[in-house]
Amino acid sequence: MSTGSQPTRLRRIALVTQGLGLGGGVPTVARWLHDGLESIGGYTVDLHNLAASSRDMHSRRIVRPDTWFRKSLRSPFDEHLGAQHWGANLVEFEPMRYRPRAELVRALRGYDLIQVVAGGAALASAVTTTGPPVVLQVATTLSWERQSRRAATSAGIAMWQDAMTAVASRSELRALRDVNAVLVENDVMLSFVVDAGQSNVVKAPPGVDTEWFCPSVAGWNRRGYLLSVCRLSDRRKRLDKLIRAYRELTRIDAGAPKLVLAGRGELSSEVRRLIGSAGLGSSVVIRQDVGRDELIELYQGASVYVQTSDEEGLGMSVLEAMASGLPVVASDTAGARECVVQGVTGWIVQQYPEQAFAGAFAGRVSDTLAYFGPAMAASARERCKDVFSTNVTLARFTAAYDGLLA
Repeated sequence: MSTGSQPTRLRRIALVTQGLGLGGGVPTVARWLHDGLESIGGYTVDLHNLAASSRDMHSRRIVRPDTWFRKSLRSPFDEHLGAQHWGANLVEFEPMRYRPRAELVRALRGYDLIQVVAGGAALASAVTTTGPPVVLQVATTLSWERQSRRAATSAGIAMWQDAMTAVASRSELRALRDVNAVLVENDVMLSFVVDAGQSNVVKAPPGVDTEWFCPSVAGWNRRGYLLSVCRLSDRRKRLDKLIRAYRELTRIDAGAPKLVLAGRGELSSEVRRLIGSAGLGSSVVIRQDVGRDELIELYQGASVYVQTSDEEGLGMSVLEAMASGLPVVASDTAGARECVVQGVTGWIVQQYPEQAFAGAFAGRVSDTLAYFGPAMAASARERCKDVFSTNVTLARFTAAYDGLLA
């Protein structure tokens, strides 16, 4: 793979992120970028994982007085994650996780460039005063991401979360202006970043390894199961909507395939009850904590990839499915509009009115299985190779680096 002229010296990149080991889109993008940069040569990349939880064991916690006088927020290097983990002060307060740490600032000063990979821009605030140029790859905003989760929390917890989000959102706006370049995944976020006052912003979605994620040699499987891959406990993924849509599909199609829900974490009790009350216990299969090889097999054995999220910055699992030769039926999000070509590689279903969503979604899945599957499967694979393969997408990241380091 070539991304232009090679530097005479290895460029040292600090890749700063959150949630490594927890699953989800942000860690997936961080891993993809780390592996991609190291594979092309010219770069050496170190992963730095910042505290993402109020219970982070390497942080100074308000409720744990024994941690108040901890000498260092730097944990021993995590060989399993291949990353250096950093705690935070007063970690129960979310905005504190985005504050600079003196140790972290000193450790990052020796790098040529800092690449932040984050769900929300506030994380970049932890490194903007370090010295080297900072490039931020950001999926969405904290307020957009949390909108769907708020409805499922109690009034007291919602008030606390709203307060933390309001403070963190101010950090987001400052970070967007303070970094040297911003890479976004969709047009909605592009407009938001420009309005925030950042001029050096590029739409540069991450990609997938289209050689690793590839179709089955047997071709598209009309009789394969429906598949959804996500953090099973993440309310933003709205698996309750998916179950209701699947129930509608079983009503209009007696031969509807099974539905496989795969991913990290535990399925919520709410969704489990919904599966039971709908009489779908024998038709919905749950696969927890699948490994990478097993994930490939899941994609290759499916017929249609389904996603019913309230909000997506892009949707890495959608790209993995498309690379694996699967048509996609997805709810209308900014991410879905970037990935799916309506009527060509799959279908995008309007989320509102919500009472009509289940029937509309089921109808699109049924049509795909009956009529459009083979052509959409081929088109999905070709679009992913042409637009979202690692070769294509990684070049936009390295071009941003070249512009700052030339």
